[in-house]
Amino acid sequence: MPRRLPAVPRTDLERSELDRRVRARTSRQQEALRAEIILLAAEGLSNTTIAAAVGIARGTARHWRTRFLAEGLAGLVDRPHCPPPRLYGPEIQAKIVLLACQRPADLGWPGLTHWTIQDLAIYLREHPELGLGSPRTSTIHLLLQAHELVLDRL
Repeated sequence: MPRRLPAVPRTDLERSELDRRVRARTSRQQEALRAEIILLAAEGLSNTTIAAAVGIARGTARHWRTRFLAEGLAGLVDRPHCPPPRLYGPEIQAKIVLLACQRPADLGWPGLTHWTIQDLAIYLREHPELGLGSPRTSTIHLLLQAHELVLDRL
């Protein structure tokens, strides 16, 4: 038995605004598409039917239906796409760079003349007391590259 979709309530004001967005020549295509999705949902169509009619993925139809139900017309506006917060701030980055500039033998890793990125990552994982976390080798590589450090030339 198919799942029953929540009804999309609409006022006359919302209906007229959605119609305006679909038909306006100056509307961005994204705005018109989102408005059309909501108008079709208000007619009682399923997400699958809406997706087929408009030429989008079913998840996209579900996404905009859910946002409209939660926030109304304001939910159809693009949200800013911010990058995720940095895991390693300037203080931790400075400590990792300082550690990379030290000789491994001086820190209890005899037999090594210089760090490799993999060895540095392993050292950080094995020493949580340093409070530097356990960054991936790619993170360490980018960090050292940003500071123009080449490990075998230190």
